[in-house]
Amino acid sequence: MGRENPEGIDVLKISDPNLMRTLELAIQFGKWVLLENVGRELDPSLDPILNQQVVKQGSSLTITIGDK
Repeated sequence: MGRENPEGIDVLKISDPNLMRTLELAIQFGKWVLLENVGRELDPSLDPILNQQVVKQGSSLTITIGDK
């Protein structure tokens, strides 16, 4: 999986200190992300991504992650 995506795939762990920054860049550039070692509960900051809370601003669609 992921071979058909020209942007590639990022494999991250929930404990990665750069998790949110990497997710922001992956969303921005259309990369796939695989989260490893996911427990029963996820960080609430991932909710906008997982729930696909897309907001239309002008002619573009955005997802607000934290304060960005």
